[in-house]
Amino acid sequence: MRWPRQVASAAGLLVILAGPPVVLTYGIGWPLPARPTPDQWEQWVSEPLTEDTLMAGLILLAWMLWLLTATITLHTAAVRVKATIRRLRRVPLPTPMQATATGMAGAAALWTPTTSAVPVDEPAAPTTSNLHHSNPQRTAAAGVDVPGGWIPAETAQQIAAAGALVWLRRRRAYQPPPTAQRRDDSDLTPLPATVTTVQAALATTPTPPAAGPPARIPPGGVGLTGPGAADAARGILLTTLLQALRPTELPTTALITTRTDLHTLLGPHAPPLDGIPGLLLTDTLDQALTALARPDTPPGPRPTLLTHLPDGSTTTDIGEVLTHATAVLIGTWTHGPTWYVEADGHIETSGDRRRLCVLTPTAATDLLAVLSPTPTTTPATTTAPRQRPPTPVPPPEPPRRKRLHLQVLGDVALRSDDTPVPIRRSAALQILVALTIRPEGMTTRDLATTIWPGLPPITITRRLYTTLSDLRKDITTTDNPDPIHHADDRYRLDPQHLTADLWHLHTAIDHATTALTDHTHAHQAVIDHYTGDLATNHTWPWLDPTRETIRRHVIDAHTALATTTPDPGTRLHHLQDALRIDPYNEHLHHLAADTLTTLGDHQAAHTLLTRHRQRLTNAGLGRPSIPHSSKTWP
Repeated sequence: MRWPRQVASAAGLLVILAGPPVVLTYGIGWPLPARPTPDQWEQWVSEPLTEDTLMAGLILLAWMLWLLTATITLHTAAVRVKATIRRLRRVPLPTPMQATATGMAGAAALWTPTTSAVPVDEPAAPTTSNLHHSNPQRTAAAGVDVPGGWIPAETAQQIAAAGALVWLRRRRAYQPPPTAQRRDDSDLTPLPATVTTVQAALATTPTPPAAGPPARIPPGGVGLTGPGAADAARGILLTTLLQALRPTELPTTALITTRTDLHTLLGPHAPPLDGIPGLLLTDTLDQALTALARPDTPPGPRPTLLTHLPDGSTTTDIGEVLTHATAVLIGTWTHGPTWYVEADGHIETSGDRRRLCVLTPTAATDLLAVLSPTPTTTPATTTAPRQRPPTPVPPPEPPRRKRLHLQVLGDVALRSDDTPVPIRRSAALQILVALTIRPEGMTTRDLATTIWPGLPPITITRRLYTTLSDLRKDITTTDNPDPIHHADDRYRLDPQHLTADLWHLHTAIDHATTALTDHTHAHQAVIDHYTGDLATNHTWPWLDPTRETIRRHVIDAHTALATTTPDPGTRLHHLQDALRIDPYNEHLHHLAADTLTTLGDHQAAHTLLTRHRQRLTNAGLGRPSIPHSSKTWP
């Protein structure tokens, strides 16, 4: 509590202000008379250094020191009071409508039964924007800071949605290999660090406050100068291409630039971007201007030209083309406005101070990676071993002690026997799940960069220690010893004191991949141990690779059972169970449609594929990646 410290501070201040005057007045007294006589002045002039005058000088010095101390103390207190008053004036008072809504929400919270003490992070809904206006773990009033730049809030939501589409494309394109071959999960690489940083920020604050109006590119183009001009151009490149991800009936071009400009902005190590929707790359500026001025451009917003301003007469040609078009020109634009972009993206336009998205070449390359369509061809099956996480072998259970059980498949929950153990911090819950996925342990750096991506580990080490300390307090009791061990700079969960459903599933997966006989029972054991997606209600970006790996193991078990059964009805049952696990997978839908056709239910097969195409369209995935063709079962 803070009030004991506040009382002690007030008492100390009172002692400083009132103590010296009391001691000087009542302990020593004032040595000089109120009105010195002429004789006393003459005596002091003739003999100034007497015992009385020296004592009076020391006392005056003591009074002056006290006066200086009191002045400094009162000035500091006045500054703090003024700051408090200004802060209170800035606190917005709720409107009557807001007060009513808050009261209703409070009443609902009191009367709604609670099933878990752990907060549930809802996924951020994708939105659209053009140009807009933190810590990577906190969404600010207008945007998100990332290593190497700043991203407006709505653009950050679009990036998170594009990252989610990457994983949906991977799910759609996956095809279980034949039973005799081993699976290659090399396509399940994590998304770039800048993307995961944005996703982590939105997972912490999924609904950012509304930002101000975006800075619109004026007709006729705008020039960019200043230390942040190139970074702002990369931000405009990203935010413009994000608009092209919105599903439309016809493909449209959102941005035109030259390969030389793109090479200059992104650097020599940038991957090829020819396949990004909405981006048109040309070899020369003249070709870009020709494409921009094409009369057969489909109706709708015209594409934006992004280029460096050349020298010579070409500038006049650009001005003529841009009469009714938009362009972002790096350099001073003589035919239109020029924005001076500060290093952090701030500009002054129409008397308003606004902020553009700014990105370094590395950050822009990371974010553009999620806009490239994922190859729809399934990776060739190889002899590489399946990904099987190491599974700890639990020793005999300690006598007369309760054992903690961690559920991470489905809703995350920690129980001591049948009693729920609440975890107060979201970061602490992430640590438990991360250590469950990595039973071999994680270093301090690994944990810090996993839970708080985008921040230097050295700056968040103390936060990690605080989170671990609170987590141990939550789960450690007389009956529940601390299950988190720390040795050789590695944290791990002790299987003597804690079990996890994921570990049992890994044991079943390992047995299914190595069993020589009774494959049916082994695959069924995998299915029985799978009770839901990994941490279903959480959107932590580091979960995606492991979550998809586990989903594929279970799909493989279902398809293996479907392949080995000769009965079409039983085969359809296994395929339907697999579709409940991944309703986006095309291969499973085609297998199920073929089985329905074998059973003679052509209408059901057609309905199944139609619903699947509609689901892909609603998710923003567009058309199916492979056409439906008749398949035969072995």
